[in-house]
Amino acid sequence: MAATQDNEDPGYKRLFELETEYRAQRVSDRLHAIASFSYLFDDFPNPTIINSGFLKLADYFQSSTNTQRHAILQVFIRAERHMKKIMNVEEVVKRISPQLQSNDPLARALTLRAFGTMAVIVSDRVDVYHRVIHSLDSLEAMEVSAAIFAADRICSHSQRFCAIISGKLAFMVRDEKTPLPVRRRLIRIFGHMFEDITLARLARKTCLDILELTQDTEYIVAILRTLTRLASHSLVDVPEQIELLLQQAEDQSVLSTGIRRVSLMCLGSLAQRGIEFNPTQIKAIFTIALDFQDEKTTLRAVSTLHKVFLQAGVMTSLLMLPDAGQQTIAGYIEMALHIIDRSATSASLSHFGMRLLLLETYALLSVLLPSYKHGGVVEWSEAAEHTYHDALRETIRSMEGFLVRLWTPLKDGTRPLSQEESGQSGTVLRYWLMLTLEEESGAEKMFKSILGWMEDYKDLSLILSKALLHVAQVQPKLVHGLQDVILTLLENRVDSSDTRTFTVLYRTLLESLSLNRRSFAGGVEALEARISTLVERFGQMDMEEQPTRNHWELYQLGRYSLQTGWPSLATMAFKNLERGLRSVPHALWLLTVQTLALTESSLQTISSAPVVRPRRGSGDMEISDSEGVVDLYSHQQMYVKIIGYLEEIEANQAMSRSFQLKLCSLRREYLQTCQQAVTTLHLLTSSVVSHRLKSSNSAFPSSLAFVPLPSDERGLYQCADQWNQLAHQYTLLRAWIAVQETTANQTSSSSASNYNSSSSVANGGAENTTSFSIVTGESSHSVPKFSSDQQSDAAVEILQTMCLVLAYSFQKLAKVLGRTAVNGDGQQPDEDEDEEIFDIDPLLIPLLYHQDREELDANSSSSSAFVAGGPRTLAEVFRASTRKALGYVDRHLQGGGVDTLEMSLSLVQQLIVQFISFPVSVPQMFFVSRNAALSAQP
Repeated sequence: MAATQDNEDPGYKRLFELETEYRAQRVSDRLHAIASFSYLFDDFPNPTIINSGFLKLADYFQSSTNTQRHAILQVFIRAERHMKKIMNVEEVVKRISPQLQSNDPLARALTLRAFGTMAVIVSDRVDVYHRVIHSLDSLEAMEVSAAIFAADRICSHSQRFCAIISGKLAFMVRDEKTPLPVRRRLIRIFGHMFEDITLARLARKTCLDILELTQDTEYIVAILRTLTRLASHSLVDVPEQIELLLQQAEDQSVLSTGIRRVSLMCLGSLAQRGIEFNPTQIKAIFTIALDFQDEKTTLRAVSTLHKVFLQAGVMTSLLMLPDAGQQTIAGYIEMALHIIDRSATSASLSHFGMRLLLLETYALLSVLLPSYKHGGVVEWSEAAEHTYHDALRETIRSMEGFLVRLWTPLKDGTRPLSQEESGQSGTVLRYWLMLTLEEESGAEKMFKSILGWMEDYKDLSLILSKALLHVAQVQPKLVHGLQDVILTLLENRVDSSDTRTFTVLYRTLLESLSLNRRSFAGGVEALEARISTLVERFGQMDMEEQPTRNHWELYQLGRYSLQTGWPSLATMAFKNLERGLRSVPHALWLLTVQTLALTESSLQTISSAPVVRPRRGSGDMEISDSEGVVDLYSHQQMYVKIIGYLEEIEANQAMSRSFQLKLCSLRREYLQTCQQAVTTLHLLTSSVVSHRLKSSNSAFPSSLAFVPLPSDERGLYQCADQWNQLAHQYTLLRAWIAVQETTANQTSSSSASNYNSSSSVANGGAENTTSFSIVTGESSHSVPKFSSDQQSDAAVEILQTMCLVLAYSFQKLAKVLGRTAVNGDGQQPDEDEDEEIFDIDPLLIPLLYHQDREELDANSSSSSAFVAGGPRTLAEVFRASTRKALGYVDRHLQGGGVDTLEMSLSLVQQLIVQFISFPVSVPQMFFVSRNAALSAQP
């Protein structure tokens, strides 16, 4: 039965088909069958299939011609990642090895290269070691080349082989009979000998001995790269290696130009490994950048300095230098500005290399200047502050000039920008934004410049609108008063074919309102009506309110609206988008976000709750309950429907929706707890009103004490406990977001590293090309970007904070109720009453534990949250308002008695209603699909 199942497996069927095709008489059919094995391994990565396939290929390798062996070798190269799944390694090696005894040198060379490709599984086989070492003495050049390839690959996986072959390599690189090209390749193998310190020292000594004897430039380059690899991985003799590279880079010989650039590149690779440079070494690199007129050398030096200063500890170490730290960094900044001045005056920006040099220098200053300001200097001297502001203004002025000169052809109408020029202008624009935001005083001028550029350079509307969006995300208070301007820009582009600019400006508008949406001159309702009209025009709604154009852009508008807390606008954008879709999962997803938008929009309109107000002219209280108790049952059911949609989508797609499901489940539980709390408060308020009526009708009102039910206090604590549990679940969700962010950063760093490495190889190495991330327009990691994970964490943090504040308030209310029941009406609690202990984890939200109440009260008296140095993001504004709310709760939910209880009930009721109708932001991660097999459960 098992054999029958195996035969019916599609992988085995495909393997049988390839074997049948290989037995054909025509050579082309055999080659096609061999080449198809790589697709077999990718389509069916089953260890059994892979093992059987490699055994077949090993058989073919033994009995085939050299042409077919070459084709099999290509399959080995493409299927290298599957080789660890081979179970019969011994058998595979046994079937391939006999070709090393062949009289055909090409067959031996192909076999050696096959072993090199299989290094991951043959790195511990001594028989392979000896065959590779023996082939190094061959008289056939192709066999020696293949043996070097195999030795290099096996050494990268086996330090044991490194120890065995080190003596042979040392002899061959010193032997003058060994051809120089062979010696260059052999010397690189020493770069793998870094795990054992003794072996690393031996390899370094061998390389240094050869370095003193050779004058060949390419050989010296190979030695320097090998020594750098040894030092960066083994961390042995790192200072000596830096000094050696600086010595080579400072050589004034004309013949050493290529060596100088490679030395600088090696210094940069050491910096990327986290190795810190001392001030003398940094100054030496600056000197190289200034003294040598060779443009490529200067570019390499500045790029190396950029990598050096990206290390977090470099600036801290420099600033801690006694009496010289500030002057040292100021000197570095001055030298960087001198490079900019020399570059800007020596050549036109039409020169590609000069643009690269300016971009790399801007990147360097974008790291130096903010680090100089925020480096933890205890006392910033007046001279240092003057140097900082002068350098910052000069850098900003140079960047503006760079952009204007680069964009001149657009204004003249002579030609459009190339893809490279567009990417470079976007990079400089980001640096310019970052440094201008550091200056703070130049924000108004920055906005005027951007708006003026949008009028002058219509083709750059997209990247300029992205600049406005970046400012709105990083510091929304700076864009806080530009709503009318942005709305005008939107109205001018609502019918334009440039839909991407419209969506970016729309997002910028919503981000600019994130701190205080009620600050718009015409009011929130007028603003929503105006934006809704724009969205309707943008989608060109027909009579049935179905959009006829820009469907994908409308989805983006709805998504951005939910992320910024405008579900009513999202409802308009998502309306009827699912009509006409043939994909069921896509239609379900649109129904999901539509329902979510409708639910949150409906929650924002909730404002009904019984409110206790003081009677005019007296100290008594009156209760206004004209609008009834809040009813959240329908909203809970809407979230149940959303969860059902998500589960159906997850069942129909191989994508995990665990984050979305968890978020919606917690939101539903939150509404359920709010409903329970509102009901409990309403019943308790009714009891207080009833007690007031009885007291007013009684001849002896003081004799009637307020006696709450035992279930009242228990119900309050139960609500607090449920909110605490929800807050803990949000903590777990935030931890999951942090893990996803770390994983994404590691993946992107690895991808960038692989891209740069492959680009260098494709262009013939770093010696013959200048490849930097800024060339393609990609933002360097020194430019701050608004991460989706940061937005998601901030959105979940707000939801978590609301739960904790409500839990804290209900515990305070429960204690007021307990004192009222024990002490009676209007009596003060005893002085020796137990201390208040609250069941809230202080690690979850430090806002609940104030240590400086006077400072809190002083902050609460501020009439505006948008003063200089105030909150800059929605999360910060929410924290500030939460501190005020908690301070108010602490001051008024104290003591006991019916009067205090009435006021406490009113305050907590209003707090619940405010939090229910609070415009929460939907995390951006809600709109991200993840592979079900790779996504961990939050």
